[in-house]
Amino acid sequence: MANEQSWELDPSKFPKKLELELSSDAMEQLRATAEQAGRSVDELILEILDQALQNRRSSQNMPESDPG
Repeated sequence: MANEQSWELDPSKFPKKLELELSSDAMEQLRATAEQAGRSVDELILEILDQALQNRRSSQNMPESDPG
């Protein structure tokens, strides 16, 4: 019989809760952008965080230029 434990969920792979404190101006900009894009504010925040993390990862993997 197949591994009986294979159906168990791995909590380490669950999404993690993240709380952010944003200024009212930043929140208003997010709301306006989300509305224009037809998306939720949560989706927009996740996309922004994902892009920032990918950009950071890319810049860390780039060889440093020789200053001279």
